Amino acid sequence: MDRAQLTELAAELVRIPSVNPLEGPVGDGRGEAAVARFVESRLREAGVECELKETQEGRPSVVARVRGESDEAVWFDAHTDTVSAEGMEFEPFAARVDEDELYGRGAADDKGSLAAMMGALMEVAKGESRPEATVILTASADEEYRMRGLLEILDSGMRARAAVVGEPTGLEVIIAHKGVARFKVATKGTSAHSSRPEDGVNAIYHMGRLLAALEAYAKGGVGRDAHPLLGKGTLSVGVIRGGEYVNVVPDRCEIDVDRRLLPGEEARVAVNAVRTYLSSAVEGGMGTELIGPDLVVPGLDVRADHELVQAVSAAVKEVTGRAPLSGMTGATHAGQLMKAGIPAVVLGPGATGQAHTAAEELDLNELEQAAAIYERLMRSGCR
Repeated sequence: MDRAQLTELAAELVRIPSVNPLEGPVGDGRGEAAVARFVESRLREAGVECELKETQEGRPSVVARVRGESDEAVWFDAHTDTVSAEGMEFEPFAARVDEDELYGRGAADDKGSLAAMMGALMEVAKGESRPEATVILTASADEEYRMRGLLEILDSGMRARAAVVGEPTGLEVIIAHKGVARFKVATKGTSAHSSRPEDGVNAIYHMGRLLAALEAYAKGGVGRDAHPLLGKGTLSVGVIRGGEYVNVVPDRCEIDVDRRLLPGEEARVAVNAVRTYLSSAVEGGMGTELIGPDLVVPGLDVRADHELVQAVSAAVKEVTGRAPLSGMTGATHAGQLMKAGIPAVVLGPGATGQAHTAAEELDLNELEQAAAIYERLMRSGCR
């Protein structure tokens, strides 16, 4: 597929809003149904075997296949959902092209990777010879929240010999990334009228002391020793909620905590370490409760000499002239695939720093190169 066709394909994907609704309703640009139907339609037109898997109502993923010479399979995955487009510097779904850049929500994260994988798969499908192994392409829903699209596909029993996950990496080959455990911490108090606060126990005040302790804990660098590509684990508090009325002493306050894990670090152990720390670091006459974790994504760590890494590096170098191996702090589907026993790397067009930004853009030179790399890997069975 030539550059103009790839650019238009990526632009068409960006023009279809697919904001992750989290736990809210779908529709009016929220949810992945419209973009999934587009992906399925375009691939079917190219003669690719496709099916929709609806893991949540109105939020399907796409599973596509091109049969290979062997029963072995290689798996390419990119996600269809995006984060919110609120606060962007330009019309988020206009898909404006300016010289070598495509602008819009999802351009880099993750519709550039999806367009490049679709273009590559369509080229493989129309080839005179079959690829070395069966090629699976999944366009997965809900990556930005709970990864339920991919997890449902894994739960159905789908497996492969190797996998490439499309995310904006600047075409660097990502062989390691952090995992994540998300949990809540709650403080409990006793409600009273705000005119007589001495009759109650203020849960927000206690949370303030707890937050100061967590800040000190996070600044110290949490978890075990540093990873050579990833550094140390981290902890961040992202949401706080407490109280209902200003004239009532609050009896409960709650925070959402994001703990980034190093590969191999167990979420349960990491959360228990926070619990132990808080029990000794924070004084107070009320209960503190840890809830969860309610989301765990494993980290990724693949040896540099692994066959998959060597194959991907060779394909990248053949197209771009360079193939740096690197790590990233964010979590991806590759961690879930590795947990299921499928070796995986992360590779895609677009700068990592473009994800979720107010001026998200995609380098069209990298889009073209990514399609060429993916096609090589699909034809060779990632060997």
